[in-house]
Amino acid sequence: MQKNILYAVAFVVLVLLQIFLIDNIYLGIYFHPFIYTAFIIILPLDMKHIWVMLLATLMGLTIDLLTGTGGLNVIAATAVGFLRPALLSAAIGHRTSADESMLALHRLQPKNLRWYILLATLLHGVIFFMLDSISLSNLHHTLLRLLVSCTTSAVLIWYIVKLFIEKIIIK
Repeated sequence: MQKNILYAVAFVVLVLLQIFLIDNIYLGIYFHPFIYTAFIIILPLDMKHIWVMLLATLMGLTIDLLTGTGGLNVIAATAVGFLRPALLSAAIGHRTSADESMLALHRLQPKNLRWYILLATLLHGVIFFMLDSISLSNLHHTLLRLLVSCTTSAVLIWYIVKLFIEKIIIK
């Protein structure tokens, strides 16, 4: 019960940070980090896949409703939630399953955690920016937006996840 409240608070805090802080920082067209994807990343690794997808969809829908982006965030966040087992497998190097009791975010090696964050951020960014541009005519601008935003997002999410793990989960 206490963990559910913890994740609900994380949901609200990340939405508020995304909407009121990150979205109001303007450093150019290429800088658009998505820190709310940290919520999908910090969800328990043994959580049922359907709940991960529902929570990811709820997160994307919340961001879309508050920013008016017309469904881009819900599509990208749902894709990250849906492909989360594949992202974990790619980052860890072996097949993961929901009944694997030893698998936990705080037990991942830092290298594997970085890969997991980078892959989730990259997947979200590719879907978001490709749907946002809808055209391949300005592919170089889209790729530059993707590179800058995903790099910034991954670094910010790394610190958010480390803070969440060290100060909240392990405590």
